[in-house]
Amino acid sequence: MGVDTHGRWPWAAAASVLPAWAAVAGRRAEVATHDRWVAALAFPILVSHQTEEWVRPGGFLPFCNQELLGSDRADWPLTERIAFHVNITAGWGTAIAAVALWSRTPAPAAVVLWMEAGNAAMHVGTAVRTRSYNPGVATAALLMAPHAVAGAVAISRSRRLTRRGKLLAFAGGLAFASLPVAMTLRMR
Repeated sequence: MGVDTHGRWPWAAAASVLPAWAAVAGRRAEVATHDRWVAALAFPILVSHQTEEWVRPGGFLPFCNQELLGSDRADWPLTERIAFHVNITAGWGTAIAAVALWSRTPAPAAVVLWMEAGNAAMHVGTAVRTRSYNPGVATAALLMAPHAVAGAVAISRSRRLTRRGKLLAFAGGLAFASLPVAMTLRMR
């Protein structure tokens, strides 16, 4: 296919985009009740974003390593293996937990919203600073940022998130946001 996606998992993300959005659209009446859309949109938004970053137009691994982290290598300190765990283990895992646990607690969805807000801030901030496109900026600005804001308003309005849930959500978002710092330290 001529596209270096830096692993096979990005193709799984790309293949999931249409089915994920179709699943939400097909259950729109259910998703609209009790603000379930906050959790239900997490996965479709995530795989859309991952597709932009890694498949079309792609190029996130060298962008992250060279532009964000200042490495002279396109494949270090963010490696294909670490990218898999960040995107699949943490990303998909959190998005799936948000949907699975929504009826019980909105805490995993709140973690997703913090992750989206941080991701959107990084992509948009970098685009503004460099005055150029970066892999993922379109979906971060058009999908993640609005979802993070509207989802946070919905969760706050519902009063379902406990103080402990808020702390856990913030800690999860902070842990995700600290990944570039960890990568920079790994580089040194």
